[in-house]
Amino acid sequence: MDERIQKIIDFTADKFKLEAFYLKRHSIFREKVDQNDESFVLNMEWFPNDAIISDEDLNPAGTVSIDIDIHTRLIRRVIFVEGENKLEADLPKSGNTELAIEWIEQETGLEFGRQFKLVHEDDKELFFQAAVDNIAVFPSGSIQMEFNDGHKLALFSIDGHFPNEEQLNWEPFALTSEKIEPIAKAQTKLLEIPLEDEEKWKAIYGITTVFVTNDGDKTISYEQVESPESYTHHDLVLQWDEAIEEPLTRKDIDLSQEVTVEEAFAKKQTQENKPLSSDEQKQAIKTVQNFMQREYPQASGDWKLAALWREKAYIIAELRTAKPDARVIDRKIKLLIDGANFEALNYVDNQSLVDMFKHFEHAEEPKFSEEEAFEKLAKHIEIAPVYVFDKAQNRYILCGKVDCGYGVDSFTGEVILLDEL
Repeated sequence: MDERIQKIIDFTADKFKLEAFYLKRHSIFREKVDQNDESFVLNMEWFPNDAIISDEDLNPAGTVSIDIDIHTRLIRRVIFVEGENKLEADLPKSGNTELAIEWIEQETGLEFGRQFKLVHEDDKELFFQAAVDNIAVFPSGSIQMEFNDGHKLALFSIDGHFPNEEQLNWEPFALTSEKIEPIAKAQTKLLEIPLEDEEKWKAIYGITTVFVTNDGDKTISYEQVESPESYTHHDLVLQWDEAIEEPLTRKDIDLSQEVTVEEAFAKKQTQENKPLSSDEQKQAIKTVQNFMQREYPQASGDWKLAALWREKAYIIAELRTAKPDARVIDRKIKLLIDGANFEALNYVDNQSLVDMFKHFEHAEEPKFSEEEAFEKLAKHIEIAPVYVFDKAQNRYILCGKVDCGYGVDSFTGEVILLDEL
């Protein structure tokens, strides 16, 4: 056992009063904590001394899984198998939100109100989201606490991004309905949504959610914010004259986040944020074309390369149909390419998912126009301030989140609450 890891294990055993437990197994994995940084987390699975083990692959009831950041020793997760909490440690209980918040602040180093806020509360759960001075952030972070029937802690977890005031540009919120209306109008789209109970597609006009900068001059999509630094957008239709007879030999892929002790303490970062050079993009495109000629030889002109990005030691290529329809579930392929030698290794085609809806009845032809639909939706548009991470500035900037929870049936003109579909 590495001495540094042993110290964290001893620290954990003392902190949680684990005298009646033994450490069954442990591992270290990397975890993204913000746009630019990763943490290294030690996962420990502690079994009760009196546990009856019937299956080596399953953790018995009462097992507690604990994740701790090896550098800060802050808790990331505490999970009790089957919700059975046998610990004697002083942990939060249901029914006292104020004490639970104090415990979260102590164990995470975050400050309530300034970095996270309560968004849901009931007898068995507390749910918090990242916020700066109670204004939401995106990408967001979340904190969850669950309690068992005996009011004891059954789960604690913290995930995602929790920026502080030093990471953002403060300014008063200035967006108005007048500024937002033309932007929201441009976001009005016709989408076909599957109704599983009726086994048919329904064509609905909706307003796609978008972020608008506080000056009203720029829009930012969810995809732009969530995509990795290495993400490059493409719109390249793939065409060829000849098929390649030799099919792809699929190889195993390792997307595990597990790392060695040495990598963790050296804080060895992945290359995921490293931009793809022009030459790397060209080589990846060549690999994509070669792959399509092998696996989809009759589909020349039917597919386009939509994006490339890094993921661990791989380059991911996303392919979409060249002529997409309005359906929210569309066909796509993800090709995994070796980031070192640009060899195509494996791929995922969602054809089987698309086929699940193949027998659904087609949507009725729209009788209402996009313009008419927007007039019905305009009064339901919501604008909320939110801090959005801007990659160019490497900071969070104030934006307005433009959203609408309603849609318009393109055939009947009825205004529909989208959550009820």
